[in-house]
Amino acid sequence: MKNVIGVHFWDKKVFLCWCEEESISTASFNLPADLRRDDILEQEPLLTGVLKAIRQYLKEKLNIYVFGLAIAVPDQFGIEEIRRIYNVARQCDIEVVQVVDETLAFALHLYGEYDFDGRMLSAVIADGRLSISEYDFSDKGVEKICTYIAGRWTGASITRAPFLHSYSNGLFDATEAGIIFGAGSMNACISMEQSLKSYIKEGTFVNTSLEFKMKSSDDIIEGLGYICGKLEGRDAFAGLGVSDNISPYELYVGINEDIYSAVKPETSLSKNAGLEIKKLPESTGASESFTVYEKKQDRLVKIGSLKLPKDNLSDYYKKAVWVGLGADEHRALTLLIQQMDSEKYIELPIGAGDGSGDDGDKEENVADFVEKILPIIDNLEYASKFAQDPDNPYTKGIIQSYENAVKILEENGVTLITGEGEPFDYNLQNAVAHIADVDLPENTVKQVMQTGYIYKGKVIRTASVIVAN
Repeated sequence: MKNVIGVHFWDKKVFLCWCEEESISTASFNLPADLRRDDILEQEPLLTGVLKAIRQYLKEKLNIYVFGLAIAVPDQFGIEEIRRIYNVARQCDIEVVQVVDETLAFALHLYGEYDFDGRMLSAVIADGRLSISEYDFSDKGVEKICTYIAGRWTGASITRAPFLHSYSNGLFDATEAGIIFGAGSMNACISMEQSLKSYIKEGTFVNTSLEFKMKSSDDIIEGLGYICGKLEGRDAFAGLGVSDNISPYELYVGINEDIYSAVKPETSLSKNAGLEIKKLPESTGASESFTVYEKKQDRLVKIGSLKLPKDNLSDYYKKAVWVGLGADEHRALTLLIQQMDSEKYIELPIGAGDGSGDDGDKEENVADFVEKILPIIDNLEYASKFAQDPDNPYTKGIIQSYENAVKILEENGVTLITGEGEPFDYNLQNAVAHIADVDLPENTVKQVMQTGYIYKGKVIRTASVIVAN
C-alpha cells in the first residue's frame, strides 16, 4: 500500500501526518532559512524547495520512499492556485494525490472528536489571513456548504474581513450554525472571538447566541490524517464521506464576445455543470473561441481557453445546446458541448489549441516568465535600496539595471504593487508585520518590504508590507 502523507504549512514550518494501522501519527520540522516563508504555496521556487525537503525528511527520518501527498491549502485557493501545486510537484517527480481546504481538514478532526449532526462553522485563523466555511455533519460524513470568508485579514474587524463574494456577508449573517470552532494560536483565536462578538453585536447577524470554541492549529493536520486514511483505503476511514469541490469561485464560459455563468461556487468535483444556450454564438472568423474564467472579487480571471474550427461545430449552430464544464482532481478542465435534443456532443480539454497561437496562452507564458525572473529583480531592488554609497559607479550600475528591468516590465503590461502610505489592501498586499504608529491612520501601509507585481489583472505576487495599527 502506498503511503499517503498529509502536509500542512503553518507558522513557517511543515507539519506531516500519516496512518499507522488504524491510527494517525504526526510530525513537524523546521525549514531552512531561505524557505521559511508564509507564502510557500504561492511561490513556485519556494514550493519546489519545500517539496524536496519533505521528500528528504520522509526518507531520512521515517524511511518512507514511496508516497503520495495530500496537501492542505487556504480556502481561497482556486483552480489556478491548485494547478500550480500539482504542476510543481510533477516537476519534482512527486505525486500529489489530493488538495484539501484547511477548513475541511479541521472539520474532519471535529467530526471525529464530537458526536453531533447538523451545521457548524470551521474557522482557520492564521497570521495575516482568515477562513470561515460552513459544513454539514451527518452519518454520511462531512459536506462543505459554503465558504464565507477566505483571504488576507489584519484581525481588525470581521466587517473588513475578506468575504469571498459580494453576497457572502449576507449569507454569513443568516447562517443556521450554532457553533464556530477556531483553529489557531491562542492570541489569534482570542482576537477572532472578540472581533466576532463585536460584529454580531453591531451588525445584522441572526444567531446572536453563536458559540465560539477555541482549538489548536494542530487539529488541522490531525484532520488531514482522515483524508490520508480514506485515500489509502483503511477500514477505519472507509465509510467517511467527503465531497471535493471544483472551486470556491463561480466559473464563467466565454464564447467569442459573449460570457455566461456556467458553474456555481462549491460545485462538486464529480459533477458536470453548465447551462443551456438557445443558439451557439457564431463569429465571422474561421473558428470559435472558448474561454473559462473564475470570478474573484468581482473580477474575471482567465484560467484557460481553446479555439475550435467552425467545421467542427456546424451541427451546433441551429439548435439549443448545453455547454458544460468538468474537472478532475488536478483541476484540468473539460469543455462539453451537447445538442439538447440528441446525444451528440463534443468534449475537449480546455487549453488544447488549434495551432493558431492563442493570445491567452501567450499571456500565461509571459506571466510565468515574469514570475521566474522576480528573484533576479528582487536582488537588484534590494541592492539599490540598501546601497551605502549611491555615487559609487558599481552602485550606479546596479540602480540603472534595476530601473531598466522595471521599465521593460512596465512596457510589457506589468504593474508594480507598492502602496506605502496608503490603506492596506489584502487583495494586493501581504502584511508581514504590524507596528504601532500614532502618525499614521490605522491599517495603513508604513513600509513596503518586497514589491508585488500584476500582469494584465493577474496578481503574480502580492507586495510584502508592514502595516501600522
